[in-house]
Amino acid sequence: MMHGPLTTERLTLRPLTLADAEALHQAYGDLEAMRFMPTLPHQSVAETRQHLKRELSVPGAVHWTICRRDDNAVIGQVNYLGQTLLPGMGYILQRAAWGQGYATEACRAALEYGFANLGLDRVELWINEENFASQRVAQKLGFRLKGTLPLRYQHESNHHIMQVYGLWAHEWQSNAPSGTETTFFSAQPVLLVRDVAASAAYFHERLGFRIDFLYGDPPTHGGVSRGDWTGRMVTLQLSQAPTEAELQPAGYLYIMVDATIDALFAQYQRAGVEIIAEPKTQPWGMREFTIREPNGHQLRFGTHV
Repeated sequence: MMHGPLTTERLTLRPLTLADAEALHQAYGDLEAMRFMPTLPHQSVAETRQHLKRELSVPGAVHWTICRRDDNAVIGQVNYLGQTLLPGMGYILQRAAWGQGYATEACRAALEYGFANLGLDRVELWINEENFASQRVAQKLGFRLKGTLPLRYQHESNHHIMQVYGLWAHEWQSNAPSGTETTFFSAQPVLLVRDVAASAAYFHERLGFRIDFLYGDPPTHGGVSRGDWTGRMVTLQLSQAPTEAELQPAGYLYIMVDATIDALFAQYQRAGVEIIAEPKTQPWGMREFTIREPNGHQLRFGTHV
């Protein structure tokens, strides 16, 4: 996407070109600067150039090279990613430029451009939960923590928890939100079951869920969940089906888990859970297995690979 240079008190943000590969390799080739990136440090300038070429080819992406105004030295990159579900921003700085407020200054200019010139209604930052410096940058810019998600780095077997920070255009412009559109937070599937108490016990004893509540005596409604923290867990509701109703599940529940999916499968196998499909790495980049609980509902567990 064509765009012009941006100027701040200390910086010039000019359109990124492949000629910047050598200077930017000082960041992309640095183990510490790449610590929270999903790929390993680049081994050569050629690898950095190829990376930039891919980034520049993404439809809708906007990239700037960050330069100091006093000496025109390249110190980093800031960009809108393009082709993301919601507008996403990213940046990287050479280690020598850390701790001087450059990231905040560059991102502030990019945000102003995004809201004023690109017509963005919001911007997201995905930040590793251990990357406290970037979290402080987000907070200085007015971003607010919106949630978390698991992300698997290509070179590691475990998952990292990413904090999703968000900023609305009206917040940036210090305006009141327009309209009265309803805010959606989450969805909780409700499963019709023959025996709520027995089903809750199955989820607890076989699948490792907590029993959050049982309503009625005997229970006609209940809730179960599994996860570590409020707002970051899988929650299901169980409701008593009418006696005459035939239980015919219309689909299956998809439950995202981390990289220990094979250990979870082995645990369920030992517990005597009915297995529909064993763990398999799928062409769409997920490793999945499927079980069926006693009422016929299928639960598919998946993780990114």
